[in-house]
This record gives sequence, structure tokens and C-alpha cells, in this order.
Amino acid sequence: MKLVFFILTFFVTNNLIAKDKDFYNSIIENSRLSKLSEYLNASDLKEEILALEDITIFAPLDDAFAALSAKTYYGYLKEDNKDKLRNLLNFHFVEGKFNSKNVTSSINTVSLNGLDIEIKKVNGILYFNGAEVVESDIPFENGYIHLINRVLIPK
Repeated sequence: MKLVFFILTFFVTNNLIAKDKDFYNSIIENSRLSKLSEYLNASDLKEEILALEDITIFAPLDDAFAALSAKTYYGYLKEDNKDKLRNLLNFHFVEGKFNSKNVTSSINTVSLNGLDIEIKKVNGILYFNGAEVVESDIPFENGYIHLINRVLIPK
């Protein structure tokens, strides 16, 4: 009985703590999102995104960034490519709260950079423009983070 109580307390406490964090702290504290954190710091987007009421982030894992060539990865970090970096990041952010429960089939919406995106669920798995969501529904104070297996390059 004590074990059940401990487990329930652990999950409830973690969920409450997570909901008190903003998106930025949720990302920088996740060890699998260090490259996304680096990109966010270089982009100066933090305050713009913090000002949004509800947001869903499709966050590429570090492994997804590792699949980019070094030239591409570091190219986005150059000061003269800040607009490209901001465009790339904004492609992964969507206004509104989308989670695995409220996406039942396919939703077409627009990312923060104004490009069309599709969020869909197939056989219980979420996809964001074809990238697989490998972990979903990580809550923060005004939205959700979903970890994806690819960095999506806007066209």
C-alpha cells in the first residue's frame, strides 16, 4: 500500500511541478534537448514565445540534430543566419494545446512561422509533418512538449 501511495504521490508531484515551469525551463532541463536549448538561446525567441497564451512544441531530440550535417547544424548558429534559425524553430512551435488525447485523427494548422503543418495520429502514434513523436504530452504551464525524431527544415 505504501508503494502505491509513493508512486501516486511521485506522479502527481511531478505533474504539478512541470505545470509550474515555462516552456524554456522545461526544455533546458531536459537532457535530451540540449541542442534545441542551444538553438533557442542563439535565436532570441524566448520572450516572444513566453508571451503566447497556449503553445505546443514539437521538439527534436539531440539525436535528430545529430542527423544534420555539421555544416547545416553550425550554419544555423551563425549570427548572420539568425532569421533562418528563428524560421526553423518557429516551424516546430504551434499555437494551441495539442496533446495525444485531443488529436484523434488528423489536424491541419499553421506553425508560428506561418507554414502549414499536419498533426496526425495513426495506430496510436502521433506524427508532426511526418516526424514521429517518440514521447508525448510533457506538460508545462501553458502547453505541451512532444519529442520528435527529426528536425524539420521549412521550405
